Amino acid sequence: MHFRTLTFSLLVLTILLARPAEAQFSFFRSGPEIEEISAKELYQNLQEYSKNVEKARQSNNQPPQPNFIVVDVRDPREYNVSIIPGAITKEQFEKNKAQFANATIIPYCTVGGRSAQYSRELAAQGVKVINFKESIMGWCEAKLPLVTLDGKSTQRVHTYNSRNRVPADYQPVY
Repeated sequence: MHFRTLTFSLLVLTILLARPAEAQFSFFRSGPEIEEISAKELYQNLQEYSKNVEKARQSNNQPPQPNFIVVDVRDPREYNVSIIPGAITKEQFEKNKAQFANATIIPYCTVGGRSAQYSRELAAQGVKVINFKESIMGWCEAKLPLVTLDGKSTQRVHTYNSRNRVPADYQPVY
């Protein structure tokens, strides 16, 4: 191996090892940076939208269209346990994409990997997207409410595997 090639290889390896794992993988990615939202910010946005809907109903006005849509990108065995209130499934979103053309899409999963991937896919299609990087595990860490698909309150959450821990208030399912 040539000295320059070896030197360059060692330099790249040193840079990668000095970076956190997430940053190491992003080193090889191309595409736009995806904005992120925290559990607290997402919850505040959902609360504000709910207040606006309630005000419209009390005034006998048409409820406002949301300017963001929360999309659960987990698989059915996960979202059938619980979802973030107001979220729709990826399948529902994909089936009705045109309906949400003017909204910012906020994907989430269990810990943020699948939602980050889906966020990149949507951004590449020109969709305005903000990744909920903390995903449902961060939502639970913030001790925020969960519901079943039919809107009933629940403390059950699919944690994907036994390594993912939730606060004692929640019941893990995997």
